[in-house]
Amino acid sequence: MPYYAVAKGHQIGLFNTWDECKQHTHGYKGAIYKKFACKEDAEKFILDNSPKTEDMDCIESVSNVVFDADYYVYTDGACSNNGRENASAGIGIYFGENDARNVSQRIIGKQSNNTAELSAIIHLYDIIENDIKSGKKVCIVTDSEYAIKCCTTYGKKCAADSWKKSIPNKDMVMKLFEMYTDKPNVKFLHVSAHTKNTDIHSIGNAGADKLANQSIGLCECPYARLSH
Repeated sequence: MPYYAVAKGHQIGLFNTWDECKQHTHGYKGAIYKKFACKEDAEKFILDNSPKTEDMDCIESVSNVVFDADYYVYTDGACSNNGRENASAGIGIYFGENDARNVSQRIIGKQSNNTAELSAIIHLYDIIENDIKSGKKVCIVTDSEYAIKCCTTYGKKCAADSWKKSIPNKDMVMKLFEMYTDKPNVKFLHVSAHTKNTDIHSIGNAGADKLANQSIGLCECPYARLSH
């Protein structure tokens, strides 16, 4: 079976068909991809040619390529009138169509796109905590590089400084980092938003997006579980 390795594109990862590979590289300036017969060689190609950690400050987006997850879950945040006094923000958590664990919910506190992205991953922990403790491998997929950095590299830098610096959304960043640090069975995967692609991660991201937008009244989502 061939392995199509995409090291730089709309989505980094291994794909089994040329159509999938093309979907994630077509129109992407400077895309890097190659076909392999051996999975190990394909994985090495991705790790060797993906954006370096110091450049993208988010190694999980790369290392998760070889992470054998038990399941994937998708989070997103939405905010209307972002940056204004009348801003309204909410979250979407998508496990799958008609999954009872799906969440569409307004957030409390500061209303912004970033706080919504962080709130989604904080709320998710309450849902998957038992799975994490039991050792299940969970991959959290989001289109927010900011949220991933808060859980990983950015959070690590702030923790190393004993959280002395004044940073945006400090309490949330601290909580996220505490929740997800030292959890080897949890990884994060960054995907591009609004691609309209038909691969599993694009569909999952779109599902989370719809749930988040429904929470603030921007769309209707038939598979939502509304919380208030």
